[in-house]
Amino acid sequence: MDKDTSRRVTVSKTLDEVRAMNARNDKLLKDFGIDPFTLADPAQELLEQYAQIRHHTGLSTERPELSCLKELLYQRETKRLEGKLQAITLRSDIDSLRLRCASATKDVARLECFLAEAHGQATSTEAFEKKKASLEQHHEIMKKKIEKMPNIPDDIKLDELIANIRRIEEEDTGRGGSK
Repeated sequence: MDKDTSRRVTVSKTLDEVRAMNARNDKLLKDFGIDPFTLADPAQELLEQYAQIRHHTGLSTERPELSCLKELLYQRETKRLEGKLQAITLRSDIDSLRLRCASATKDVARLECFLAEAHGQATSTEAFEKKKASLEQHHEIMKKKIEKMPNIPDDIKLDELIANIRRIEEEDTGRGGSK
């Protein structure tokens, strides 16, 4: 036989094997009540991915390796546990944020109370202006009174003043005058 004939025989045998495998797979699917034409799109994609993986990795077509299935199950369990751990962490973060929010709300309430009290105790602008004008008037009156008073020398000699007062007191007591 020449090369073309032998190649055709090999391709024909391979096609027959594929047809037999497809018939067997269709029978298995029917036995389990699965119609491949009614599967949802994600299931179809997973089946296609599985077929491609098996084709590229050279896994046996008869039966999936038990170790591969176990590894797949372990991977799924790992993802589930990681998701659970992440959910717990997020819940903890949410709880701490709620506590911080409650604390901030209390602080805001205290500050609002303080502002209300401060506003109640503060004088209005009108009252402040009236009081300021009154104080300025009083200041001007006091200034005029101070200007009318006699000028007192800046350099008063206290020792001389005390001596003069004592001398006057002695004169008053020497005259026989008592107070």
